Amino acid sequence: MSEPIAAVVVRAAELTARGLPRRAIELLRPALLVNPLHGEAWCRLAAAHLDAGEPDPALDAAKRALVLDGDPAWAQRLTALALSELGRHVEAVVAARECVRRKAGDWRCQVVLAEVLANSPDGRQEAVAVAREATRLAPTEARAFQVLGDAALRVRDWGVAERAYRTALRLDPDADDVRANLATVRRKRGGAPIPPPSGEALTAAHAVLWPALSRVAALLVAGGLLLLLAGMPKPTPALGWFAALLVVGCLVVVGAASLRAPRAVRRAVVRLPAHRPQVAVVATMFGLSAVVLLGWAVALLLGATTMQPLVIAWLCALLGGTVVVLGGGR
Repeated sequence: MSEPIAAVVVRAAELTARGLPRRAIELLRPALLVNPLHGEAWCRLAAAHLDAGEPDPALDAAKRALVLDGDPAWAQRLTALALSELGRHVEAVVAARECVRRKAGDWRCQVVLAEVLANSPDGRQEAVAVAREATRLAPTEARAFQVLGDAALRVRDWGVAERAYRTALRLDPDADDVRANLATVRRKRGGAPIPPPSGEALTAAHAVLWPALSRVAALLVAGGLLLLLAGMPKPTPALGWFAALLVVGCLVVVGAASLRAPRAVRRAVVRLPAHRPQVAVVATMFGLSAVVLLGWAVALLLGATTMQPLVIAWLCALLGGTVVVLGGGR
């Protein structure tokens, strides 16, 4: 009895893969009347019903498979997908989480959990993280990257969506639906505003940048004071080289701090002044001080003997340093 039903299951899988789920259903139904305890056949029937757009009978078949011998994770995945298609999102997420619990290392369970979370209004952000895990578990499976792209598309993360779709196409160049979604993402990304960084990213960026700004304050204030003392009564061209090196040192301090941070934090560092007024004031003052210092250095090398630009640069640095000291690490 097992050989005929096994052959029917294989044939049904071939029909479903060829885009003929209705014929697979017609093949499986009579075979299951004779072999009602064959769990794999019930799973195959549920999958065919899902491909045919019939979630109700798919759910019935998947539930039959759950209580029979076979692959419980497969039956659980089909149950979750059918529930999601029926709009029963809470139950779908519960079923998908159970699937992941049974087989945490199975990328297909992670994919299904990501799919049902993406269809749930409150689970879209988590869907992206789960889909990332699926791509980590199966870096050669186009389906995992397609689901990651779909999840990112729903939360309007165009960069992640585009990279995921491009990887999926590299793994499966014949995936026309992925190609269409990639075109949509590129079209939307062209006119879409860059999403603001998260509060966590801003906090991490502040923790990286503020100590660097404290060191820059020390360099500009102390260095500027030394230049003021050394330039009296008349500055020399050598002081211009010192001023230029002082600006370069400040850039190295900020750059080194940013490069040590994760990529997401580096992106948030660039946009931090727009979200933290203290950082904006300090960055503006230090930027003005550096620009004036460089201008003064060039003027000295060309033969100028004025000290006024240096005084302006030092006052800007002092103001920015004061904000750094009063602001502390907040």
